[in-house]
Amino acid sequence: MNLRLHVFFGQFLWLVSALNGKSFQGVPGYGRNLVIKALPAIEDYQSNVYEVFMEPYLYAPRSAPGLQAIVHLRPDAESGVEGTLIFTQIVPNGPVTVEGNVTGLAPGLHGVHVHQTGAIDDNCNDIGPHFIAYYGRHGGPRDHIRHVGDLGNIKAEEGPVTVKIVDHLISLAGPRSIVGRSLAISKDEDDYGRSSTEDSTMTGTSGPAVACGVIGYLN
Repeated sequence: MNLRLHVFFGQFLWLVSALNGKSFQGVPGYGRNLVIKALPAIEDYQSNVYEVFMEPYLYAPRSAPGLQAIVHLRPDAESGVEGTLIFTQIVPNGPVTVEGNVTGLAPGLHGVHVHQTGAIDDNCNDIGPHFIAYYGRHGGPRDHIRHVGDLGNIKAEEGPVTVKIVDHLISLAGPRSIVGRSLAISKDEDDYGRSSTEDSTMTGTSGPAVACGVIGYLN
């Protein structure tokens, strides 16, 4: 009975603090807002999806509004591809902007994907499949059905590639959070699952990764 009472009292404190937006002294983390994100239904595929999550607890003072994360891309094998990208999300249920520079890419289009794990050692072989969450088929960034990690293509010419992507499906908090996962740049163009092959429906026939890195909070 005592255990149940303690659990009930803890849940009551959490609920009151979440509703009031205030912190209880000596109870770190309480007082953060609950965020509800509604994802619309996709006809003949899935019903409405509702996500309820709490804003992440960040210990360092924030130098910029919202949440920020960073990834340092390093070359796979001897590709020579590297770069740094910054992720910014002003509100936890809003879009994420990805900005930065990538060097060493061959001219042409190259797929950009968030992968399931951040398991990076000497190469990009263990980062797993694309980050899927609720969506089970590969697609382009504007498709209604796509992996959460499908961020489209970037175009390389001569010199560094300036990257700017705005995506409404990835997040820096909650069930679709990409923090702790890996970002990879592919050798080839992503066909957005348009080819009639099994590889196309899984990876967009974009080939192996030429660079990857673990995504971590910046603030």
